Amino acid sequence: MGETDVFGGPVPLTGLAVDQQAALFAESCFEAGEAKCTYGTGAFILATAGEQVVHSQARLAACVAWRLAGATTYCLDGQVYSAGSAVSWLEQLELVSGAAQLDEIGAAETEALFVPSLAGLGAPFWAPDARGGWLGLSLATRRDDLVRAVIWGIAAQVASLAKAMEGDIGRPLERLRVDGGLTRSAALMQAQADLLQAPVELYPSADATALGVGALARLGSGAANTPGEAVGDWESAAAFEPELPASAAEEYLSRWQAAALALAELSG
Repeated sequence: MGETDVFGGPVPLTGLAVDQQAALFAESCFEAGEAKCTYGTGAFILATAGEQVVHSQARLAACVAWRLAGATTYCLDGQVYSAGSAVSWLEQLELVSGAAQLDEIGAAETEALFVPSLAGLGAPFWAPDARGGWLGLSLATRRDDLVRAVIWGIAAQVASLAKAMEGDIGRPLERLRVDGGLTRSAALMQAQADLLQAPVELYPSADATALGVGALARLGSGAANTPGEAVGDWESAAAFEPELPASAAEEYLSRWQAAALALAELSG
């Protein structure tokens, strides 16, 4: 598709990709129903949808994942606008001293709910003016409950997007592969597995995007013949299995979605 001389001599350009789609490729999500989530300032979950465009009933964004040898693969894209930024906000409020303290507090269940719409809500609400909120507080609510609610709130929004993707694609997400700075919190990853009711697998590198672009370039240059060959074999750095009963996860998500809808409606 061209060449560049920014490294000195001419170098062929054989692969181009958007950051989240590159990470999707690096994490070997080649088949419909395979998904990854990147946890940074926000959290971005993408699920491969196959070679047909999915018209999302849940108002998710449908976009191109990649195009190989003339064949286009599509994906569904869901966004949580405040993830790592919500944890930074907790630090500013002096509720935690840093992200590492999330695991000290743990992710035990709490009656408190938190909707992390500190910078608006994306799909399926599309309420850019929505603001975050703690709900379900009582005189018994303590600092740790507020922090745990934020952990569960981030996981709940990702899980809600994943459930919407399952409905649109027509098959369950059997696992979620994850990367990004917030994956260092075992408490968050366990809450994620509990609410998804599916295994969460941690990608072993902090450079999923770069590795995905490199794998696409390998394919484009002819150095690899298949996506699997281009990416190579890898093993997850950690895995989290659901520990919460399915009925409890469903009840929590139902309460959280009602809270998110209420905040979206309050935004006008």
